[in-house]
Amino acid sequence: MSQRVKFNQRLFDMPLLQRVGRSIHARRLARQTRFQSTATRFFRNLKQFQVLEGPLSGLADGQEPLRILVAGCSFGCEAYSLAGYLAVQFPQVDWTIDAFDISQAAIAVAQRAVYGPKHGLGDPLEREAKPYADRLFERCGDERTIVPDIRQRVFVSHGDLLADDFAADKSYDLVLAQNFLVHMNDEAASEAFSRIVAAVKPGGAIFVGGMDLDTKVGLIKHHELIPVDWEIEAIHDSDEMRRSTWPWGYWTLEPIDRSRPDFTARYSTIFRTKAAVSQPVVSD
Repeated sequence: MSQRVKFNQRLFDMPLLQRVGRSIHARRLARQTRFQSTATRFFRNLKQFQVLEGPLSGLADGQEPLRILVAGCSFGCEAYSLAGYLAVQFPQVDWTIDAFDISQAAIAVAQRAVYGPKHGLGDPLEREAKPYADRLFERCGDERTIVPDIRQRVFVSHGDLLADDFAADKSYDLVLAQNFLVHMNDEAASEAFSRIVAAVKPGGAIFVGGMDLDTKVGLIKHHELIPVDWEIEAIHDSDEMRRSTWPWGYWTLEPIDRSRPDFTARYSTIFRTKAAVSQPVVSD
């Protein structure tokens, strides 16, 4: 991160300037042209995955197969990152990941499963990511290839969340829909969000970072999702690129405002659907 970008974040994190920043950001939201992006990287937010060892531990207890959907998977970095994490932390769990993206070029990279600096390896895979990267990759020169036993459990295909033939059947325990809804207008984001919710089992979970926060709060309430109050600030602040460039782009991420009454719904990126209500047994 450049010194200029670091200074920008320190400046607009100051309470006295946050109101100015919100005004600038509101104008960017209203005026800037939205565009989709395939920018991504491996192990972008390990802290978010760690909720599977905490409040969402019931999803990965090994009692049932864990079915995961990654919408807008881009080059596959997030899907494979989660796969590497599961392989290390939950070796006893039978898991599969379905992933899709609207970009044919991105899907070609994900299906090939060979990565270099242009496709998500720009950041060093060290520190907390190292054990997962060591399990996930085979090194071949300057490139890294996803190991076969993980690759065969991640199914990557072309797909459009807003297509007429998109089908969601509430069959997934966990759905990841991150860093693409922010690039949609409110109408498209609302429809896409509805389809995401429709893909999750009752009692399942959704990861949804990278979305306009006002839109997200309204949709969370509309779909009666339950925000998970866990490591909210750490997850929020780990999105370094979006945080550090606020408020200059519509896609950037505001500093946390702890005084907001909707704090949990606004800043959490992890949500649960309501569990199915079992029907009472009626005896003859």
